[in-house]
Amino acid sequence: MAQNGRLSFIAEWFHVEAGITRSYLLTYYLSDNAVELYDQRSKKTFLRRTKIPELSPRDFFVGSKVNVFGRSFDIVDYADEISRNTLAKYRKRGFVLLKSSMWPKYLGEFVTTLIDNKININNGQMVQFTPTSVTQFLASKQDEDVQTSVLMNELLAGPAISLELIGDNVVEIIYACSKYNTEKASTTIVLSPSLQHLFDREDVRYGIYCSEREENVGKDLKFFFEERHNIIKDCQFKNTTLAIIKPHIIKDGLLGQILKEILSSGFKITAMRMLLMARVNCEEFYEVYRGVLPEFIPMVAQLASGVCMCLEVACEDPEKNSHQEFRNFCGPMDPEIAKLLRPHTLRSKFGSSKVLNGIHCTDLSDDTNLELQYMFKILE
Repeated sequence: MAQNGRLSFIAEWFHVEAGITRSYLLTYYLSDNAVELYDQRSKKTFLRRTKIPELSPRDFFVGSKVNVFGRSFDIVDYADEISRNTLAKYRKRGFVLLKSSMWPKYLGEFVTTLIDNKININNGQMVQFTPTSVTQFLASKQDEDVQTSVLMNELLAGPAISLELIGDNVVEIIYACSKYNTEKASTTIVLSPSLQHLFDREDVRYGIYCSEREENVGKDLKFFFEERHNIIKDCQFKNTTLAIIKPHIIKDGLLGQILKEILSSGFKITAMRMLLMARVNCEEFYEVYRGVLPEFIPMVAQLASGVCMCLEVACEDPEKNSHQEFRNFCGPMDPEIAKLLRPHTLRSKFGSSKVLNGIHCTDLSDDTNLELQYMFKILE
């Protein structure tokens, strides 16, 4: 890693009340997971070197968001050449769009295989195209090797999932995957056996769209995650429930495994978004547990420690109660109890404590729409 055991970045924080963006020099110390912030405008130290155990080196790269004591900072650039040379090689950004013909069956395996190949998911959301929005998206693709009319019909066929990827040679790797076993495979990238196995399937290979060149990645990421095109898939709010895959699961590389468990156990995902929640929002979301659970404060800290994935989940069988079925599927809040009484549940398999129990599910049936509204409508 970087010389002197530290990484330096330019980070921005948006001050909501003042309506201004402030710029900071953010230094991350590798030896003790400590962060230091220097206000470049006032020329004063904003935060002295302070340990933040929830953060790890993988949280720091250009394009990421990090929570520091309740404030969300956007890392917009490297602050020195040492950090740039250390990270720019293997923390490049990529983009992939999973079509409705592919992701309901292969989403979990796809994400797991990417993570196993050191390609991480930095952002993601389910989108629903309209003829207008798909035309806007494809407008800049006329010079690329895509069959525009075919792709347009595929994207209008059902909801798609857009993913921001982070990894070494990520653009070249994903492009090589999309052309694997075809005559158009003009690439020097050699795919790993796990990627070859995944993309041996035609429905996986033809079920994705990806940015073919690095210069196009920024445009695609901006279209899906920054510009407002009203393409985020709305929740159904009818016989559905909320699931939140917690930050510790994503940091441990287990996101794909949990998605695979959900989609192979009689459930479907009807809406999805990844987000980094401010601490105040985490406290508000967990307010019902304040004074009730002694783990309230660490629960809030865990939810605010990194990106989480929010899902609207429904049973494949519309006659079943989605809220009750999914609660049973998640298991008791305490993984130790789950391991004894419900060993096949998600929390038994992926949890280690009441705080690090892998997944949040709505407790009360009457709260399902309230929690879905909070995650998918109120938090923007």
